[in-house]
Amino acid sequence: MNEWELRKLIRRSEKEGFRTLFQTYQAYVYTIVWNRIGAVGTREDAEEAVSDCFADVFLHFSEIREGSLHAYIGTVAKRTAIDCYRKLTLHEPEHSLDAESFPEPPDPTDIPADQEHAELRRQLLDGIESLGQPDAAILLQRFYYDRNYAEIARSLHMAAPAVRMRASRALKRLRKLLGETLDEKGGT
Repeated sequence: MNEWELRKLIRRSEKEGFRTLFQTYQAYVYTIVWNRIGAVGTREDAEEAVSDCFADVFLHFSEIREGSLHAYIGTVAKRTAIDCYRKLTLHEPEHSLDAESFPEPPDPTDIPADQEHAELRRQLLDGIESLGQPDAAILLQRFYYDRNYAEIARSLHMAAPAVRMRASRALKRLRKLLGETLDEKGGT
């Protein structure tokens, strides 16, 4: 559902419109939040941050310029995730300054490998994003967050078999897309 349709639905019925808005953007917001707090928080922390984000969006919905809903939600999600991260890390116990507290510095000879890995990851994420929703959300939740099909289905309000089928088809499209991208870059 596009922004114009959402706004029309919200004018007709705020309750139904906001429910649809939440369903449409929930996976997007969860992904943004989890990317920021996943290393220090729990799924419950992420779900609470997602709720806080949508509360802000619903509260200020009338102030959001037409055509900028997606960007507004993304910005609020990022800010909410940062606030959540700060709260979670603020309560961490102080660490002693011993040798085990500090990771080994990266090996400077691996910089080209690190750059190649970062480039491949960027291409993969761009490819996933190009699949559109809900396929991108399904693949991110399945392979990046290690969620099972039932969990994904609940979060996207879909049936688990439908999620499994969409994941299978999306993976085939992604393989084809990445193969074409790598062929273009490699010149083969």
